[in-house]
Amino acid sequence: MELNYDFAFQSIFPKAVWLVPECKRLLDEVGIAHNMKGNYVTAFVDPATVVAFWREPAEFRATLIKAGWSTLPYEGEAAPDKAQFLIPKLLEIHAKVESRAYDAQATKYAVFALFRFTHQLTMGEVLGADGRPTCSPLTQQRMKDARPTSAFDVNKAVTAMVSDLENRAGAGPAMPAPPVKPAAPGPSLLGRVARVFGRRQT
Repeated sequence: MELNYDFAFQSIFPKAVWLVPECKRLLDEVGIAHNMKGNYVTAFVDPATVVAFWREPAEFRATLIKAGWSTLPYEGEAAPDKAQFLIPKLLEIHAKVESRAYDAQATKYAVFALFRFTHQLTMGEVLGADGRPTCSPLTQQRMKDARPTSAFDVNKAVTAMVSDLENRAGAGPAMPAPPVKPAAPGPSLLGRVARVFGRRQT
């Protein structure tokens, strides 16, 4: 049986952070909205596909990440762990804004630094001592239970990526540019995927 290469769009900052008034005001101030394209990355929906993908060489995973593709399975808003991590961090930044410890520029840097780290988590780039990606207990269990039925096929994956353009995320504007130098373009292997989805993030 072939792997399922269907995908969906995973949020970086989950909806729950906008439900906290202080967090919402802070994110509104720096120009981050939940439905912005920059707040999403593409992810395979089937954890078995992701497990098969992790059996590929590390260089291949790096190429897919540079094309804007997560190396973790899609979980939507199901796991609360990310919000539980982010809300206190955003409230801390908000408190520094209120006390005037942070001006507008410092606020933007602090929020985007947190966003960049959360983006790395969402992409599966933050690895533990065992070399496995740091992720929610829900995702850990789903990947542990997954049983790939075949090897990962990059050609089939790319075909699925570029053929489902109607599944693009976010009708809103793109994420405002963070105060850092943009990343360099990724390798050519999945370059056309990156161009289609416009998902490279810093």
